[in-house]
Amino acid sequence: MNNTEIFKIMKTTLSIVFALIIGMTSSSAQTPADCAEKLSIFNELCKAKDFDSAYEPWMYTRKNCPSFHQAIYIRGEQILNHRIDKAKTPADKEAEVKELVKMLGEFDTHFPDNGRGNRIKKAMAYFENNVGTPAEVYQLLDDAFKNDRANFSNPKALYVYFEIYVNDFEAGTKGIKLQDLFAKYDMISDKIEEEEKQVSDALDILLQKEESGVELSDKENTSKSNHQINLDAFQTIRTSMDNKIAQLSTCDRLIPFLGGSFEEKKGDAEWLKRAADRLDKKGCSSDPLFSKISDALHALNPTAESAYNLGVSFYTKKNTAKALEYFNQSAELQKDNNKKANVYYTIARNIYGNSNKVQARAYAEKALAAKPSFGEAYVFIAQLYANSANECGDDPFEKRAIYWLAAQTARKAGTASGTAAAASYDKLAPSKQDIFSSGRAGQTISFKCWVGKSVAVPNL
Repeated sequence: MNNTEIFKIMKTTLSIVFALIIGMTSSSAQTPADCAEKLSIFNELCKAKDFDSAYEPWMYTRKNCPSFHQAIYIRGEQILNHRIDKAKTPADKEAEVKELVKMLGEFDTHFPDNGRGNRIKKAMAYFENNVGTPAEVYQLLDDAFKNDRANFSNPKALYVYFEIYVNDFEAGTKGIKLQDLFAKYDMISDKIEEEEKQVSDALDILLQKEESGVELSDKENTSKSNHQINLDAFQTIRTSMDNKIAQLSTCDRLIPFLGGSFEEKKGDAEWLKRAADRLDKKGCSSDPLFSKISDALHALNPTAESAYNLGVSFYTKKNTAKALEYFNQSAELQKDNNKKANVYYTIARNIYGNSNKVQARAYAEKALAAKPSFGEAYVFIAQLYANSANECGDDPFEKRAIYWLAAQTARKAGTASGTAAAASYDKLAPSKQDIFSSGRAGQTISFKCWVGKSVAVPNL
């Protein structure tokens, strides 16, 4: 081997060794040896809820090895929220809130694909602690909605986003027009609908499993409870948003506004759908404009939605036969089970209701078949039973016993409204003293009326 070859081998070896040293140095600079130890310490302290003691080792890792592990930021959120809660003065609280917002920004810098919705968390940290201005909160939420929409799933944040926009519209200082307000409402409503569908689909799987007789695990029961809470939350903010928009869009204001755009927009299926929905929700469906828009939409693109709107149009004209025809057509065309359930529920409540309880229950059950988590349908069926107290039973005790059936049905809703309804029905059912006096504890009472079901008298 000549000197040239030896030199080449030495050069290559030195290059490899030098590269390894550089790599080790770079790695050590990013993740000092004690970073793992510090992380382990503050992680265990956080598990024990000792956030004060966790602060120092946590700050060490945050400053010296910010890209070491996502736990730095996940636990950091807990630590800083604790410090916010225990802040003694408004100034201290504001400082801690700003530190939290800064840290959430660091999280996105070092772990850009973390999927934790940190933009929303920043905004809500400001909002919930009265730090910053509504404009700052709105800017963060608007940025999140436009750039991190997938992770914008916080019901309260969605409502705050809408409320600030409404307040700006009412103030008249930012040039927001009525059409802009409707567009914002539609965008946020679409997002709520997406989130509701995701949650209700997950809940339906658990409910179907439970209905089949399979016992849910503790984890599944927790998920079921969380899904029900989230559905309640989304329904609450949807109602609040509808109330807000209703105050600003009366029929006297909506009809000329939408009517003036009809000729220009009559070929735009999306505009027609939005306009029909808006008139329907505001109770303006009896106006000829609603029929005009509904007819144009169905002619342009016959869909489940256009059939539904025609059903509403005929219903307002008191032509229930035609309304039922189009509502059924809408349900058959509907591919989204959530919307299908809503159509069947509309038929149950509005076409039949108390005038035909058998058909009303049948359509409410169709709604539940499409969407098992549709708690409103259970509450409605319970109401039908409760309204039949004087129709069912051979004596006063049996007539009041139907309230037990109503309570059992309402509880199946798994919602706050279902629980409240069940409690009210329990109060109307026979008392313990009534059961004792009747001597019927443990017996089964069968209702021979339209209900066709039975209930067991509680044992004393």
